[in-house]
Amino acid sequence: MTDKCMRSPAEKGSANSSRIKIISFIAVIVVAFLMRMLSYASLTADGGITFTGYDEFYHMRRILYTVSSFPHILNFDTYINYPYGFEIGWPPLFDLLGALLAIILGGGHPDMHTVEFAGALLPVLLGVLTLIPVYMVATSVFDRKTGLLGAFIFAVLPAHVYISRFGAVDHHVAEVLLSTAAYAFFILALKLAGESKLSLNSLKNIASDKKLLNPLVFAAASGLFFSLLVFTWVGAPALISFVVLYALVQATLDLKAGKGSDYLFVCSAVTLFATLLFTIPLSAGAARPGLEMSAMYLSWFQVVYVLILLAGLFFLWGFSAYVSKKGMDWKYYPGVLILVFGSGLLFLRLFSVEYYAFVIEGLRFFSGKGEYIGTISEAVPLFLTSQGKFTLSSVIGSFGLSFLTALAGFFLFSLELKGEKLKPEGVFFLVWTLFYAYLALSQRRFTYLFAINISILTAYIMWVLMDSLDFGKEIKKLVKSGKKTENNSESTFKTGQKTVSRTKSKSKARHVAESRSTDEGSDYFKLVSGVALIGLVFVPSIWLGAAFSKDAVSIGPEWEDSLKWLEASTPATSYYLEPSETPEYGVLSWWDYGNWIVYVGKRPVVANNFQTGVDDSARFFITDSEEEAKTIVEKLNVKYVITDTLMAEGKFSAIAEIAGKNIGDYYEVKTTNENTGLTTVATPKQALLQSEIYKLHKLDGTSLGNFRLIHESTINSTENESSKIDTVKIFEYVPGATLTGTASPNQAVMATLELSSNTGRKFTYQKGEMADENGSFEITVPYSTENTGNGVHATSAYSLTAGDNSTIATIQVTENDILDGNIIKVKNS
Repeated sequence: MTDKCMRSPAEKGSANSSRIKIISFIAVIVVAFLMRMLSYASLTADGGITFTGYDEFYHMRRILYTVSSFPHILNFDTYINYPYGFEIGWPPLFDLLGALLAIILGGGHPDMHTVEFAGALLPVLLGVLTLIPVYMVATSVFDRKTGLLGAFIFAVLPAHVYISRFGAVDHHVAEVLLSTAAYAFFILALKLAGESKLSLNSLKNIASDKKLLNPLVFAAASGLFFSLLVFTWVGAPALISFVVLYALVQATLDLKAGKGSDYLFVCSAVTLFATLLFTIPLSAGAARPGLEMSAMYLSWFQVVYVLILLAGLFFLWGFSAYVSKKGMDWKYYPGVLILVFGSGLLFLRLFSVEYYAFVIEGLRFFSGKGEYIGTISEAVPLFLTSQGKFTLSSVIGSFGLSFLTALAGFFLFSLELKGEKLKPEGVFFLVWTLFYAYLALSQRRFTYLFAINISILTAYIMWVLMDSLDFGKEIKKLVKSGKKTENNSESTFKTGQKTVSRTKSKSKARHVAESRSTDEGSDYFKLVSGVALIGLVFVPSIWLGAAFSKDAVSIGPEWEDSLKWLEASTPATSYYLEPSETPEYGVLSWWDYGNWIVYVGKRPVVANNFQTGVDDSARFFITDSEEEAKTIVEKLNVKYVITDTLMAEGKFSAIAEIAGKNIGDYYEVKTTNENTGLTTVATPKQALLQSEIYKLHKLDGTSLGNFRLIHESTINSTENESSKIDTVKIFEYVPGATLTGTASPNQAVMATLELSSNTGRKFTYQKGEMADENGSFEITVPYSTENTGNGVHATSAYSLTAGDNSTIATIQVTENDILDGNIIKVKNS
């Protein structure tokens, strides 16, 4: 007989169960992949590939650079923070992976489309891979069925779908994968250490007892993933620190229970030591010159930081042993350690201001505080709007209704963690959840990290509820009932046949006996309740996740059209793929759009999404003085200024805040009681009308002497105030031609020019000056009367009027006059 025939029913059942679980997990992977690929259609609609967000465009710039110079990464870029350049703080692993994927897909020599496709696909692949550590965590803390359901929920949870969808080329998805893998292996190490009774004394028998080796291997694997996280995200030290925080909590609980903590400290020490060993070569290869320490760049700071964590861990270990040996009250342990931590901060403050600043700035960052962080919409608290009002939109948009189920799961799991159920892996998961909840509540962007815990806790509570409803049994009843009906139908065709076999008779009798329990029928209340529970969790998540994916394009057609025009119609700048030298000129816009301009427009920018150049940018757009505006652009060698409707409206408050101004000086805000409820109305004040951004975008720069409109994306929004279409305008800074002449003393002189934009919109340029007491006047104008082919062109000559609009002269101005800053003497007609 074959082995297959000799298998017992239990073995066959186990094999079938394993096969079903494998098939189910493959199905979860397929669902996760499809959810994240829903954005493919919208991002490739024009034949190319568009990317989501803002940082994604700079990641693509680094991936493009790395492909051309693999394995070297772009660390200093003269195309941002123009004209000074900027050292990039992002660690390189994510962009290296993108470049490597492009090289593989392109057979060693990928074209532009292949590079962009690889960059867009990378987050999908990393997102799907994250299902593995999610399953590992849930299975280790709970059981396999919770692991499978948790992975399924995670596959469709909007918070993670958002950062891992096709085109979301950002390192956040790698943060989730690597941190979850590190925590998953650490949990496995703790679990196996407990099962094998790992202690310092037992390590002597490690050669003969191989079970003792397993937790150490998993702890080392955890350290490897932590080091890769360091190579991916500058915030990695905070997530590594959690190991020490957990060790403090677990050691306290062990002391309270009278248990030893060797297993805990051995696993933690191995993890941190492995992190240190793997981080040293990574830091050595990418660290800044010398021994400079910086938390914002890959440097020796990360190595020293892990060393400090190791020292802190050994202190926890030694003090735990001391408290246990002396039989002291367990409460002394956390109390003394908190006191030591406070003293350590004071020591840093007194003897190392630099490291103290790193710690404080890190705490401020993760709590949503910082110089510019308040102007970033994704950095506001989870339950607050940017105006500080309570909202549920962010939490629902990130988790659907899973947040509520996970909250219930958290409290139930907390209540269950007592006595023998108070296992280290459970405590770790509980404290981990609290840690990530704090991050997400402080800054809504960290919901992508919290998605791990939300998914697992939701799966846990769902199984608890399903079991209480006997949902599985009711499904089996329903299936058996269907089979029975089918068998009865088939038997009607065999009424003439008689059963004479005794074996068959016994089988039939057994079947009848077993099916009596199902004769009562399924409990449809339980079935409907179970289906409703599944629907409440999955339907909102799938719907929101699909909405995120389908509506993935962030750069609007107005911006894309304008930036492609900028690339094609303005003088090309040098060193784009070798940004070691300063390019010929820069572009000034608000920092939100800097990465778009660099990648799509291929031009250097003053301000970009690293908040470089943001102070100069804010001062330029807020000033009411054209002379100050000129001083800024000349200092920065700016040739073009790009504005959009949001800068003149919604983003203006952020511009004012960074410029050190009060938004109340620019808008009068009133709340009125309308029929539909309370309505807030913001009325512009004179200060807003005098700002450079208003003069440029709302008034087309028609009163300015050195800035001229050269391209606009759509019909000017000032012609249709109710229009929600974003308008992008590109202005050129020019020396301008100066019209000089004489009029009556102290008389107003006005230069007027009729213009047509590239969209065919007609507008009028008017610049006025007062003649001095001798009657002399000078008016600097930015437009020529020639048609230069840029789209925006004059449809008349300049008309100079004085006093009561009497015409002094009609003047033609050439393009050379404008670009060379010529003086044109006006002869009165």
